[in-house]
Amino acid sequence: AKPPQSPSLHMESDGEHSPPHACGAGHRASHSLPTSAGGSVCVSCAAALLSSASAPSHHVSHVLASLSLALADPAFLAPLRAAHPRLLAVPLVEALAGAAARRDAALATQASDLAADLASAVGPPAASELVARLAHVLSSGSLVKHFHMLHCLGFLLNSIKGASAYIGDAVSLFLNLVNNLRLPSDEIRGEILFMLYKLSLLNATPWDNICDNDNVDLSAVGKSLLQLSLEVLLKTQNDAVRLNCIALLLALAKKEAFDILLLGDLSLIKSVEEEESTQTDDVPPNASIIVLFADAVKGSLLSTNLEVQTGTLDLIFHFLSSDANICVVLQTLVDENVADYVFEVLRLSGNNDPLVISSIQVLSLLATSEEMFKEKLAIGFSTLLPVLHYVTEIPFHPVQSQVLRLVWICIANCSGILSLSQEEQIACTLTLILRRNDSGELGMCSETFALVCSILIEIMRSPSAHDIQKLPSLIEEASKHAISSTLPHAYDSAFLVPHSLRLLKEALIFCLEGNTDKISVKKDLEDSVIEICGTYLLHWLETAVVDGNDDETLGEILQIFHIILSSTCHNKQLKFAEMLASSSWFSLSFGFMGLFPTDHVKSVVYLITSSIVDKILGCKYGETIRDAYVYLPSDPTELVYLLGQCSSEDFNLASCQCAILVILYACSFYNERLVADSQLLSSVEQYILLNGGKFPYEIAGSVMLTLLVHLYAFVRGISFGCTIQHSPEAERTLFHVMACKEWDLLFIRVHPIALKWLFQKVELLEPLSFQMLNFCRTFCEDRTVVLLNSSQLVDIKMVAELVFSGETSLSSLLVSLLNQIIKDGTEDEVFSVVNVIAEILVISPCSSSHFTSSGVIDAVGSIYCSPYSSRIKTVCSLLIFNILYSASAMTVYWEDEWLALTMKLLEYFNSSLDYTSSDQEQKILIGIFCLILHHSASKVLIEPAKAIILNKPLVSLTDGIIQEACAKGPSLLQYNQETDFGGFMILILQLVFFSLRSLHAILDPSIDWQEFLQHSDNTQFFSVVGIPCHDLCRLMHFGPYPVKLIASQCLLELLTRISDQRSYLNAELRCSAQYMKSIIAVIEGLVLSQDSRVAENCGSCLSMILGWEKFGSQENMVGRESKWSRLIMEEFAVALTAPGLTSKSFSNQQKIASNIAVSLLKLSQVPEWLTSLFDSSLISGVVGNLSARNVTADIVKLFSELMTKKYLTQEHVVSLHNLFQVCRRQVYEGSCSKSELSEQKAEETVAMSPDEVCALLFGIVLNQRTASCTLQMEQQNLLREIDLFFQESSQGE
Repeated sequence: AKPPQSPSLHMESDGEHSPPHACGAGHRASHSLPTSAGGSVCVSCAAALLSSASAPSHHVSHVLASLSLALADPAFLAPLRAAHPRLLAVPLVEALAGAAARRDAALATQASDLAADLASAVGPPAASELVARLAHVLSSGSLVKHFHMLHCLGFLLNSIKGASAYIGDAVSLFLNLVNNLRLPSDEIRGEILFMLYKLSLLNATPWDNICDNDNVDLSAVGKSLLQLSLEVLLKTQNDAVRLNCIALLLALAKKEAFDILLLGDLSLIKSVEEEESTQTDDVPPNASIIVLFADAVKGSLLSTNLEVQTGTLDLIFHFLSSDANICVVLQTLVDENVADYVFEVLRLSGNNDPLVISSIQVLSLLATSEEMFKEKLAIGFSTLLPVLHYVTEIPFHPVQSQVLRLVWICIANCSGILSLSQEEQIACTLTLILRRNDSGELGMCSETFALVCSILIEIMRSPSAHDIQKLPSLIEEASKHAISSTLPHAYDSAFLVPHSLRLLKEALIFCLEGNTDKISVKKDLEDSVIEICGTYLLHWLETAVVDGNDDETLGEILQIFHIILSSTCHNKQLKFAEMLASSSWFSLSFGFMGLFPTDHVKSVVYLITSSIVDKILGCKYGETIRDAYVYLPSDPTELVYLLGQCSSEDFNLASCQCAILVILYACSFYNERLVADSQLLSSVEQYILLNGGKFPYEIAGSVMLTLLVHLYAFVRGISFGCTIQHSPEAERTLFHVMACKEWDLLFIRVHPIALKWLFQKVELLEPLSFQMLNFCRTFCEDRTVVLLNSSQLVDIKMVAELVFSGETSLSSLLVSLLNQIIKDGTEDEVFSVVNVIAEILVISPCSSSHFTSSGVIDAVGSIYCSPYSSRIKTVCSLLIFNILYSASAMTVYWEDEWLALTMKLLEYFNSSLDYTSSDQEQKILIGIFCLILHHSASKVLIEPAKAIILNKPLVSLTDGIIQEACAKGPSLLQYNQETDFGGFMILILQLVFFSLRSLHAILDPSIDWQEFLQHSDNTQFFSVVGIPCHDLCRLMHFGPYPVKLIASQCLLELLTRISDQRSYLNAELRCSAQYMKSIIAVIEGLVLSQDSRVAENCGSCLSMILGWEKFGSQENMVGRESKWSRLIMEEFAVALTAPGLTSKSFSNQQKIASNIAVSLLKLSQVPEWLTSLFDSSLISGVVGNLSARNVTADIVKLFSELMTKKYLTQEHVVSLHNLFQVCRRQVYEGSCSKSELSEQKAEETVAMSPDEVCALLFGIVLNQRTASCTLQMEQQNLLREIDLFFQESSQGE
């Protein structure tokens, strides 16, 4: 055969379109297809040349290129598609085969591309023929030369829909492709794998057509395919080949093609070796394939191609997701360190979401074999922490719960390998999740919430948890958010509530574990848990009774309550028990038992109730409930019914009745009524009548009798004033038992209503006296009576309140008890009772009237006649002082008692009198004398006051102390109230002050007040308690502030009495002018004192002395010659014209100076310097500086006097008239700046020491002047002075 000369497709071109005609080879004219260029192409010639095995390669290449150009020409393509769609398909396949035979890669690539273009351009007819012919060629023989043919068929299968239908023998094709996977070329294997993958997707595998596969051994095929594919995956370094291989394996795995090989079910394998048939189900017959699989995926996991890594992980996940038992597969993969590779992928993932999801899914499946996987998980755990943080930041992340489960598995099984920082980091992350979930910022699924709680619980259980510094605060926040996000929404979060409660319970247990130092650090967490219980949990319990929530949640909550009541510190137990009891716990508890009628709920509820009772009542009363709860009913009506039964022959019933008594009495403190009051009283009375206070020998009778007494007293107390009838017989029975049997008033928490009722019963005075004596003894030992394990203090306050109410006979009982023990008791008993009475007055000073009316004065007075120690008499003295201090005039009306007591006190005082003594007891006695004198000024206690005033030892003591003080001269300033002598001297001055006031009230006609103006050279002792004026001036001049104040008060009192007596008798002043000058000099020097009260007293004294001019001329001379008075007036004038008239200090100075000015103006001969001082310009300045806000009665009085003396012009009068009109209107309207303050009741105080005695007396001295100067009186004085000014001004006109 001659070689062809040149390719000839008989392509002709005339330059014009001509009808088709036969080609030069003689083919039919219809095979010559036109082109847009005007020529034509004979497809038969092209087909013949492509099919010729002997055609030169360059001729074939030329034809392929020409056809490729022609297919892009619509003029050629249209007739080809219409008339010859299949004509070129077979030649192209033969051309591909020829190129493969020649090993001409370029020609094969050209032919493959043309085949793809032909199938795309012509459509199904050409495509189906190409697919069928290519599949036929590739269905047999070696494919080592058919790379491009494989590529072409793969392209066609991938691009043509339903291409697998054109394959004649898909099984043969599939099997030949599998066999050729042994070829060493990566390129060919890659194409084969892609072909197999596409066939799998197109359901063209033997597993898809089991009926047409001619008894093909699917197991053998699958084994071969799996092994060959895994070998390719193991050996190749080409990511494209890996992708094809992974895609194929994943596609076939979804068809369960390999399950028989990996699961070890021998019955499904048709052809196996003899030894394989004897293996057990736990050992797969193809273990080597599993190892191969493990080795094969490692390289792909380490690929830098994310698609390869993700596909590999998906392949592993699918293999491990089979429904069958794959424990051995898991073990093999773990043993072959696949988990380590997955952790490495996860570590390098950079939080790539698909890679993270796939990695976590694989690790989650591997984690199902915890024993085998936990070691790997422990090693790779550090990789999970950043992933945990990543997935928790994304709401509802697909693998959020799986990451948490891996963390939980590691902490639960390998907690020791976690560092403190890792545990803290996890706790911090989980707390953030709960916080954001609670706030609504980040939602989570139920499984995630449960795992978060479980992980936090495991962290708290770890041995190192107590060393994590921030863990308590994190758990505190986490538990709070967990509870607040679930419990209030229990209906929507029923699955989550138990998890949040378990977290809270573990948090509480965590608080209570560890040494003392570690427990103290977790105090805030413990407080938080208790607070949550008091808000969310208790609220849930309240709604549970109404809504009927589940008993599982109820059980969890009650367990938490029990831990708090049994394991926390004592104070917190008490506080929590009080909180529960005050939240209607007893009513709620019976509601729980009625709602959930199970033995478990009943036992837990009664257990909590017993713990509460232990705390609120003490004395282990809860033990009675714990002993009898099995027999106790769940209905309160049945409970009360059992109480009214006779139990003398039934120990179990008797135990139940004791428990019932305890429960009913505990309810009384929180105003809970399990039954009606009448029904309760009836049952208690019936119990008393039937059982008579007899209790089982196993129960302490005195303890239960005490409780019975208080319960009966409470029920009677609340029924007082109601129409509820009681049984006198039951009352007599109980009173008889109380008198005959042992019981203790202080042994149990006492309800005020019960205690009040008991002390109202006269029949019980004798047994109650014994109880009160015990109380007094205990009080003096501990100052408070504390019940063991009780939240209630039976202290003196309760007793004081009963005395103060006046509704009981408690004050009479205590006084009677005091009289009795003075006769028959010991000194300690006397001291204890007196101490209790004194303490009652400390708490409630107003109770003094009840004690005085009960005869406490006579009782206490007898103590001073007995040889008792000074400690008792000191307490008695304080008691008497406090009675006098807080008593009213009606209280001290019975003078006989007080006179007898006063004489005893004076006798006792004089028997130990020491002029230099600073004995504390004597100070208290002097304080008593002061108060008696103070009361005598109100025309009560007159005879006791006379006895004190005329008592010669007391007068001598006063003179001695004052003379010693005056002798000290300037050094007296150092003796303030802090020194012994200074304190005693001040007390004597107070005695003198009260003596002067008392003298005026009771002995005024008999006193020559001018005797106090005697000169010191004529020293003589007074017959009454008092101090001469010149000695008072010495004390005012040299003494410290308290001495100055009291002495100036005394001097003012003396000068007032002298002035009144001289006015009444029109008597002359008997002292010398020099004597008066010395007094005035001291007074004037203190008018400008920094202390306003001393200055005010001295100013009043000076004004008074200046007013004596009408009684003689020497005072007139003294006033006119005084340079101090001129200085005072000049300072006053400057102050009146300066701003700041509203200050309090100026108001005081204004009052003092204005009074002095008025006194000077009233002199018959006004000093010239005063006339020149109050000139017209000064008065104009003063008037202009005044406003309605700073006008006082003293200023108005001054202007009235200036107007009388003609110092005011008509303009001044008019201005003042207008100003005073405004001021009067403001007073009437209540809009004055000095609006009346609400009157505050003086604080009730008592003295508990000699120093406090002095302080209280000092307060009385200070209040003598302010008591009569209330705001209302000041306003009345102002209005009165304004009216007088208006009257005088109108008369002047």
